[in-house]
Amino acid sequence: MHEPPVEMDLSVSPPLEDPPDDSTAIARYPVLAEFRERLGNTPLEPAPGPPGGAAIVAKHEFGNPFGSVKDRPAYALLCGAIDDHGDAPEPLRLVDFSGGNMARALSGLGALTGIPIRLAVPEAIAPSLQTALKEDGTELDFVPSDQFLYGIMRRAAAIAAEEPGWTLLHQHRNVRNVAVHQFGTGGEILRQLGSEVAGGWVAAIGTGGTLAGVDRALRSRFPDLAVTGVSPEELPYGTAEPPNARRKFPGSGGIGYGFRQPFVDRFMERRPAERTVSYERALAAMNEFRDLTGLSIGPSSAANWLVAWDLAERMPPGRTVVTLFADAGTVEDWANAEAIRA
Repeated sequence: MHEPPVEMDLSVSPPLEDPPDDSTAIARYPVLAEFRERLGNTPLEPAPGPPGGAAIVAKHEFGNPFGSVKDRPAYALLCGAIDDHGDAPEPLRLVDFSGGNMARALSGLGALTGIPIRLAVPEAIAPSLQTALKEDGTELDFVPSDQFLYGIMRRAAAIAAEEPGWTLLHQHRNVRNVAVHQFGTGGEILRQLGSEVAGGWVAAIGTGGTLAGVDRALRSRFPDLAVTGVSPEELPYGTAEPPNARRKFPGSGGIGYGFRQPFVDRFMERRPAERTVSYERALAAMNEFRDLTGLSIGPSSAANWLVAWDLAERMPPGRTVVTLFADAGTVEDWANAEAIRA
């Protein structure tokens, strides 16, 4: 195993037993009430699946206010930070790390509330996202892309440790991340399934919050649920290799140096199966899905769909494989998807 240049604390507290409380945050920042009304309750829709196998349904998370599933944990983490800050005299300033949707969500919430947001991001961040973050007034700290994900995690932690006044959200350790999916996303899926029997759950591993949180919700009704975590072939979950700058589908991937996302490692009753999908295959699946349905989904969503299809092929009719479409894809991802048609 390649040794990391610096060890990293990935300890976590026990999972929450109740949904995260946002009442204090809304009282202090009433503008959050309207955002909360628009957050979640996204549709669970059928997706194309294999003939003769299980059905596939997907949670369409691009319907959230800033366009992705990360709106949920961003809101929960921000509200938690407001609650924890209490009546402290110094202003609340938040720092974290992201290469994609979490950055967009935190940045948008910062602009909405006036809370300063600072983010460690890879140098290869999508230009369209970088523009949106700067328009929101978010401060960006760029880290070489060949250090992603480990490098941006270390940079955000260093900012909080070395520069007084910045509160680290740490999405990979903040248990509100799991709770918001267990009681929010997962609870919605249970209601929307009705009488359908969930045989499988497939989701990309970013922080692991979505995978673990929804697993905890679904397994309460379906204890024999087959769960698969999806990550990029170019940097798989749990890889012992160092980070790299290879193009990969965003919103997921290994940390590098053998580190594992703690929510997957410690919050799931059963270890999930693991599958990888290359960026090129995910781009091709984006095109395939849009050709079949007319609907645009991003590369991590397309990767989830591919793995859900494979799982559904191995299950009988009468079962349902649940997956999640995190976003509709960036301008850059769609340009790359169109380019491979040639």
